[in-house]
Amino acid sequence: MPFFSLFFMMIIVILLNSRAVKGWQGELGVRLALGKLKKDDFRVLHNLTLSDGKKTAQIDHVVIGRTGIFVIETKNYKGWIFGSENSVKWTQTFYKSKRKFHNPIHQNFGHIKMLEHYFPGYKHPMVSIISFSSHSTLKIAEIHSPAVYVLHTGSIVQTIESYQETLLTKPAIAAFAEHLKKSNIKDFKAKKQHVQTIKETQQQKKRQLSANTCPNCGSPLISRIGKHGNFKGCSSFPTCRFTA
Repeated sequence: MPFFSLFFMMIIVILLNSRAVKGWQGELGVRLALGKLKKDDFRVLHNLTLSDGKKTAQIDHVVIGRTGIFVIETKNYKGWIFGSENSVKWTQTFYKSKRKFHNPIHQNFGHIKMLEHYFPGYKHPMVSIISFSSHSTLKIAEIHSPAVYVLHTGSIVQTIESYQETLLTKPAIAAFAEHLKKSNIKDFKAKKQHVQTIKETQQQKKRQLSANTCPNCGSPLISRIGKHGNFKGCSSFPTCRFTA
Protein backbone atom coordinates (compact mmCIF):
# COMPACT_ATOMS: atom_id res chain seq x y z
CA MET A 1 0.00 0.00 0.00
CA PRO A 2 1.46 3.41 -0.94
CA PHE A 3 2.70 5.46 1.97
CA PHE A 4 0.26 8.34 1.41
CA SER A 5 -2.74 5.96 1.28
CA LEU A 6 -1.67 4.35 4.54
CA PHE A 7 -1.09 7.75 6.12
CA PHE A 8 -4.53 8.93 4.97
CA MET A 9 -6.21 5.84 6.44
CA MET A 10 -4.43 6.38 9.76
CA ILE A 11 -5.69 9.97 9.88
CA ILE A 12 -9.26 8.78 9.19
CA VAL A 13 -9.05 6.20 11.99
CA ILE A 14 -7.75 8.79 14.45
CA LEU A 15 -10.50 11.23 13.54
CA LEU A 16 -13.24 8.63 13.84
CA ASN A 17 -12.04 7.75 17.34
CA SER A 18 -11.72 11.34 18.53
CA ARG A 19 -14.13 12.63 21.19
CA ALA A 20 -15.35 15.42 18.93
CA VAL A 21 -16.34 13.05 16.13
CA LYS A 22 -17.90 10.54 18.54
CA GLY A 23 -19.89 13.35 20.13
CA TRP A 24 -21.06 14.50 16.70
CA GLN A 25 -22.11 10.95 15.83
CA GLY A 26 -24.11 10.70 19.05
CA GLU A 27 -25.86 14.01 18.42
CA LEU A 28 -26.64 12.96 14.86
CA GLY A 29 -28.31 9.80 16.16
CA VAL A 30 -30.47 11.85 18.51
CA ARG A 31 -31.35 14.28 15.70
CA LEU A 32 -32.55 11.38 13.56
CA ALA A 33 -34.60 10.00 16.45
CA LEU A 34 -36.20 13.36 17.22
CA GLY A 35 -37.09 13.68 13.54
CA LYS A 36 -39.77 11.05 14.18
CA LEU A 37 -41.75 13.43 16.40
CA LYS A 38 -44.84 14.98 14.82
CA LYS A 39 -43.77 18.35 13.44
CA ASP A 40 -47.20 19.84 14.16
CA ASP A 41 -46.84 19.07 17.87
CA PHE A 42 -43.17 19.78 18.58
CA ARG A 43 -40.39 22.25 17.83
CA VAL A 44 -36.89 20.77 18.06
CA LEU A 45 -33.72 22.84 18.48
CA HIS A 46 -30.14 21.56 18.41
CA ASN A 47 -26.77 22.74 19.71
CA LEU A 48 -27.79 25.87 21.57
CA THR A 49 -25.31 28.10 23.40
CA LEU A 50 -27.09 30.38 25.87
CA SER A 51 -25.96 32.91 28.47
CA ASP A 52 -27.62 34.50 31.49
CA GLY A 53 -25.03 37.27 31.65
CA LYS A 54 -22.85 35.47 34.19
CA LYS A 55 -22.27 32.05 32.66
CA THR A 56 -23.00 30.14 29.48
CA ALA A 57 -24.45 26.71 28.77
CA GLN A 58 -24.17 24.54 25.67
CA ILE A 59 -27.32 22.42 25.28
CA ASP A 60 -27.40 19.50 22.83
CA HIS A 61 -31.15 19.36 22.14
CA VAL A 62 -34.33 21.08 23.35
CA VAL A 63 -37.79 19.81 22.45
CA ILE A 64 -40.74 22.15 23.02
CA GLY A 65 -44.19 20.67 22.66
CA ARG A 66 -47.76 20.71 23.83
CA THR A 67 -46.80 18.49 26.77
CA GLY A 68 -43.81 20.53 27.96
CA ILE A 69 -40.10 21.20 27.51
CA PHE A 70 -37.63 18.32 27.19
CA VAL A 71 -33.89 18.92 27.60
CA ILE A 72 -31.58 16.26 26.15
CA GLU A 73 -27.90 15.66 26.88
CA THR A 74 -26.17 13.22 24.50
CA LYS A 75 -23.39 10.80 25.50
CA ASN A 76 -22.08 8.58 22.70
CA TYR A 77 -20.17 6.16 24.95
CA LYS A 78 -19.57 2.44 24.53
CA GLY A 79 -19.20 -0.19 27.24
CA TRP A 80 -20.80 -0.40 30.67
CA ILE A 81 -21.92 2.86 32.27
CA PHE A 82 -22.05 2.98 36.07
CA GLY A 83 -23.45 5.88 38.08
CA SER A 84 -26.09 7.19 40.43
CA GLU A 85 -28.23 10.30 40.46
CA ASN A 86 -26.18 12.13 43.07
CA SER A 87 -22.61 10.93 42.49
CA VAL A 88 -20.14 13.51 41.19
CA LYS A 89 -18.59 11.16 38.65
CA TRP A 90 -19.85 8.27 36.57
CA THR A 91 -17.67 5.46 35.21
CA GLN A 92 -17.34 4.04 31.70
CA THR A 93 -15.90 0.52 31.58
CA PHE A 94 -14.82 -0.68 28.15
CA TYR A 95 -12.96 -4.00 28.06
CA LYS A 96 -10.20 -3.55 30.68
CA SER A 97 -10.14 0.25 30.65
CA LYS A 98 -12.08 2.61 32.92
CA ARG A 99 -12.62 6.34 32.70
CA LYS A 100 -14.50 8.78 34.88
CA PHE A 101 -16.77 11.50 33.51
CA HIS A 102 -18.97 14.14 35.09
CA ASN A 103 -22.46 13.12 36.15
CA PRO A 104 -24.59 14.06 33.11
CA ILE A 105 -27.71 14.46 35.27
CA HIS A 106 -25.95 17.28 37.13
CA GLN A 107 -24.74 18.66 33.81
CA ASN A 108 -28.25 18.72 32.37
CA PHE A 109 -29.61 20.26 35.57
CA GLY A 110 -27.40 23.26 34.81
CA HIS A 111 -28.87 23.40 31.31
CA ILE A 112 -32.39 23.39 32.73
CA LYS A 113 -31.56 26.22 35.13
CA MET A 114 -30.32 28.22 32.15
CA LEU A 115 -33.57 27.60 30.27
CA GLU A 116 -35.56 28.65 33.36
CA HIS A 117 -33.76 31.98 33.10
CA TYR A 118 -35.20 32.39 29.58
CA PHE A 119 -38.71 31.23 30.51
CA PRO A 120 -39.38 32.63 34.02
CA GLY A 121 -43.13 32.32 33.50
CA TYR A 122 -42.97 28.59 32.80
CA LYS A 123 -43.98 26.94 36.09
CA HIS A 124 -43.81 23.25 35.15
CA PRO A 125 -40.81 20.94 35.64
CA MET A 126 -38.67 20.58 32.53
CA VAL A 127 -37.94 16.97 31.63
CA SER A 128 -34.27 15.96 31.75
CA ILE A 129 -33.22 13.18 29.36
CA ILE A 130 -29.70 11.70 29.25
CA SER A 131 -29.26 9.75 26.03
CA PHE A 132 -26.62 7.05 25.55
CA SER A 133 -25.93 5.15 22.34
CA SER A 134 -27.16 1.59 21.88
CA HIS A 135 -23.53 0.45 22.12
CA SER A 136 -23.60 1.04 25.89
CA THR A 137 -24.98 -1.04 28.75
CA LEU A 138 -26.53 1.18 31.43
CA LYS A 139 -25.85 0.16 35.04
CA ILE A 140 -27.46 3.20 36.66
CA ALA A 141 -28.70 3.14 40.25
CA GLU A 142 -32.35 3.98 40.84
CA ILE A 143 -33.26 7.57 39.99
CA HIS A 144 -35.56 9.19 42.56
CA SER A 145 -36.17 12.58 40.98
CA PRO A 146 -39.27 12.82 38.78
CA ALA A 147 -38.85 13.92 35.16
CA VAL A 148 -35.26 12.59 34.97
CA TYR A 149 -34.46 9.76 32.54
CA VAL A 150 -31.26 7.92 31.59
CA LEU A 151 -31.90 5.84 28.49
CA HIS A 152 -30.77 4.73 25.06
CA THR A 153 -31.37 6.94 22.04
CA GLY A 154 -34.02 4.59 20.69
CA SER A 155 -36.26 5.27 23.72
CA ILE A 156 -36.26 9.08 23.51
CA VAL A 157 -39.37 9.52 21.35
CA GLN A 158 -41.36 6.97 23.35
CA THR A 159 -40.46 8.78 26.57
CA ILE A 160 -41.46 12.19 25.20
CA GLU A 161 -44.71 10.83 23.79
CA SER A 162 -45.56 9.24 27.15
CA TYR A 163 -46.36 12.73 28.42
CA GLN A 164 -50.01 13.52 27.69
CA GLU A 165 -51.05 16.52 29.76
CA THR A 166 -51.35 19.73 27.71
CA LEU A 167 -49.15 22.48 29.16
CA LEU A 168 -48.46 24.77 26.18
CA THR A 169 -50.52 26.16 23.34
CA LYS A 170 -49.21 26.19 19.75
CA PRO A 171 -48.55 29.98 19.88
CA ALA A 172 -46.58 29.52 23.12
CA ILE A 173 -44.55 26.68 21.57
CA ALA A 174 -43.66 28.83 18.58
CA ALA A 175 -42.82 31.85 20.77
CA PHE A 176 -40.57 29.79 23.08
CA ALA A 177 -38.72 28.24 20.13
CA GLU A 178 -38.17 31.58 18.40
CA HIS A 179 -36.92 33.14 21.64
CA LEU A 180 -34.26 30.43 21.96
CA LYS A 181 -33.26 30.65 18.30
CA LYS A 182 -32.73 34.41 18.61
CA SER A 183 -30.82 33.99 21.88
CA ASN A 184 -28.51 31.29 20.53
CA ILE A 185 -24.89 32.47 20.61
CA LYS A 186 -23.11 31.64 17.37
CA ASP A 187 -19.95 33.63 18.00
CA PHE A 188 -16.87 31.37 18.11
CA LYS A 189 -15.18 33.39 20.88
CA ALA A 190 -18.24 33.07 23.10
CA LYS A 191 -18.30 29.30 22.59
CA LYS A 192 -14.59 29.12 23.43
CA GLN A 193 -15.24 31.10 26.61
CA HIS A 194 -17.95 28.58 27.50
CA VAL A 195 -15.40 25.75 27.39
CA GLN A 196 -13.02 27.76 29.57
CA THR A 197 -15.82 28.44 32.07
CA ILE A 198 -16.55 24.71 32.34
CA LYS A 199 -12.89 24.00 33.11
CA GLU A 200 -12.81 26.70 35.79
CA THR A 201 -16.01 25.35 37.34
CA GLN A 202 -14.54 21.86 37.49
CA GLN A 203 -11.41 23.18 39.20
CA GLN A 204 -13.56 25.06 41.70
CA LYS A 205 -15.46 21.85 42.54
CA LYS A 206 -12.17 20.02 43.11
CA ARG A 207 -11.05 22.76 45.51
CA GLN A 208 -14.35 22.56 47.41
CA LEU A 209 -14.08 18.78 47.72
CA SER A 210 -10.51 19.12 49.00
CA ALA A 211 -11.83 21.56 51.61
CA ASN A 212 -14.55 19.04 52.60
CA THR A 213 -17.26 21.36 51.28
CA CYS A 214 -20.29 20.40 49.21
CA PRO A 215 -19.85 21.87 45.69
CA ASN A 216 -23.63 22.05 45.23
CA CYS A 217 -24.71 24.08 48.27
CA GLY A 218 -21.55 24.96 50.24
CA SER A 219 -22.45 22.93 53.35
CA PRO A 220 -19.83 20.76 55.09
CA LEU A 221 -19.41 17.17 53.92
CA ILE A 222 -19.71 14.44 56.56
CA SER A 223 -18.72 10.78 56.57
CA ARG A 224 -21.54 8.27 56.20
CA ILE A 225 -21.85 4.50 55.89
CA GLY A 226 -24.00 3.01 53.13
CA LYS A 227 -24.74 -0.47 51.82
CA HIS A 228 -21.74 -0.16 49.46
CA GLY A 229 -19.32 1.13 52.12
CA ASN A 230 -18.09 4.49 53.40
CA PHE A 231 -18.79 7.71 51.53
CA LYS A 232 -19.10 11.42 52.11
CA GLY A 233 -22.44 13.16 51.91
CA CYS A 234 -23.76 16.68 52.27
CA SER A 235 -24.69 17.64 55.84
CA SER A 236 -27.80 19.36 54.42
CA PHE A 237 -29.35 16.03 53.37
CA PRO A 238 -32.18 15.54 52.33
CA THR A 239 -32.37 19.13 51.03
CA CYS A 240 -29.10 18.47 49.18
CA ARG A 241 -28.36 14.89 48.09
CA PHE A 242 -24.74 15.36 46.99
CA THR A 243 -22.42 12.40 47.63
CA ALA A 244 -18.75 11.79 46.92
